[in-house]
Amino acid sequence: MDRQDLYTQFRQLFQEFYDPLCKYAFHLITDRDGSEDIVQEVFTRIWEKQQEVISSPKIRAYLFQAVRNSCFNFLEQKKRFPVASADWDNEDETAVSWDTADEAAEDNLQAYRELLKNGIDQLPPKCREVFLLSRSGHLSNQEIADNLGISVNTVNNQTWKAMKLLKAFVQKARIWVLPFFSFFLQDNRSF
Repeated sequence: MDRQDLYTQFRQLFQEFYDPLCKYAFHLITDRDGSEDIVQEVFTRIWEKQQEVISSPKIRAYLFQAVRNSCFNFLEQKKRFPVASADWDNEDETAVSWDTADEAAEDNLQAYRELLKNGIDQLPPKCREVFLLSRSGHLSNQEIADNLGISVNTVNNQTWKAMKLLKAFVQKARIWVLPFFSFFLQDNRSF
């Protein structure tokens, strides 16, 4: 493969996976800038040192595993050198632009996404990781199992557990359950 074809393929990978990887990283480390930095560093490492993986059929699993590992390294580093003050209240994870929607619908959607984010953040760590790989990462159960070194049955159980816990969380918040499930049936799954 010549360098131009490789670059074109790399660019397509970046465009396809950058946003989902940033969202996945954000759910692991809850730091928007850190999430973007991690994803950019993963892509930079691939381009500079591991170009052979660009055309791999398992690139998706590789990217999510690399981001996951980098997130864990980031969190470990953060433990060693904690930041004196952090302002997470100003984080706006999803910027929604509604030209024709009324303000009430936008507020409801934002409240719903915030509720969903809070529910996901309360999942047990392994359950949350499997759930995010499945929903945000769009990985198959087999890819998740290979990526995490667990069985497909465990992936199924963790996904089921996450859905069950999220449903209970939403019900506790007195939200109608149907929009919750229809949200996950949409093709554009953003958290």
